[in-house]
Amino acid sequence: MFLGSASVLTFVVLGLATDGEPRFVYLPVVLLTVLGVQTVRGALGARAVPVLTATAGMAVLTLLGTVHVVAHGAMPGPMDQHRSTVPVARALAAGPGERCLLVTAYEPENGWYSRCDAVTYGQYRRLDPAPGTRVSFIRFTRGREQPTAEGVRRLAGDHPVRTRRIPTGGSLGTATVVTLVVPGAPGSVGRPAEDADHLR
Repeated sequence: MFLGSASVLTFVVLGLATDGEPRFVYLPVVLLTVLGVQTVRGALGARAVPVLTATAGMAVLTLLGTVHVVAHGAMPGPMDQHRSTVPVARALAAGPGERCLLVTAYEPENGWYSRCDAVTYGQYRRLDPAPGTRVSFIRFTRGREQPTAEGVRRLAGDHPVRTRRIPTGGSLGTATVVTLVVPGAPGSVGRPAEDADHLR
């Protein structure tokens, strides 16, 4: 009863509080499957063997179908995106002892591969980065949930910036990176913020 209730409530809480992505519900699904098999076995007694055998066969077919869908339907998109985000993150990787912050719509991948902190554009608007932090705004040619060049210029404020383009072979296209030139941060040579106009 405890495991079953906890598993069902996990779905309910996720549905009410956030999005129920598959990785969030693996454990509840496993627990409910085990509890379901146990319940069938207890309820049917000796007749449970053929029912559980049929259930196992259906599970194998479902597994094969799932593998096919994931391999040929779900994975190509993320892998194409991966070929865009990873080269950019590695090009902006943190040096020894360096503090850096990447502002991007793809913060998990960029943060992981660059060893920098990473936030979305919405989160950055509520932040006040520590002095000496290298702050870089990343915009992809075909990216999502990212501001226009004018929006990046407003976020840069009065700071001078250094702009660079990083070509990628992924589905997001070329990345344009605008790095704030902050006193005390590495790479403190750049152009005025208004030069970011060419990002349009």
